[in-house]
Amino acid sequence: MRPAPKTRRSSGAGRLRRQNTRGWWGILIACLTVCLVAVAIAAGIAWPVGGPAAAASLALAGAAVVVLSAMTLALTAWSWNRWRDQAIFIALFGFVVKLVLMAVLLTVVPVPGWLQPLPAGVGALLAILAWQATEVLVFARTRQQIYDD
Repeated sequence: MRPAPKTRRSSGAGRLRRQNTRGWWGILIACLTVCLVAVAIAAGIAWPVGGPAAAASLALAGAAVVVLSAMTLALTAWSWNRWRDQAIFIALFGFVVKLVLMAVLLTVVPVPGWLQPLPAGVGALLAILAWQATEVLVFARTRQQIYDD
């Protein structure tokens, strides 16, 4: 009897199914990578379509979402390594602080004259969707032990 032929996976398919062994820090790195690339590509597309102000508006809004989301996830990763039993509450507190900070920034910081609302909204929405999708996909490949045995 002949052995079954070995199948060869492409390097991309093997990477997509790989386990996340870096925990929350791995999730953060993946989210940052995907979001920054997505926002950069979208800004590159917005430049010839809407001009430099549209590209800058898209990039600024996308970057703001990425920075605020990264702060929350970094706080989660940091607290997970130190106070695992309190990490969920610390992460929730960080999320609330992020929302308050975003509200303060939107009301206190004056809007630059060159900022275009539609590209900025597209950039923010793109960053949110890319961040959330990446976070869910990488988290699904992460094995975390919540309580010490």
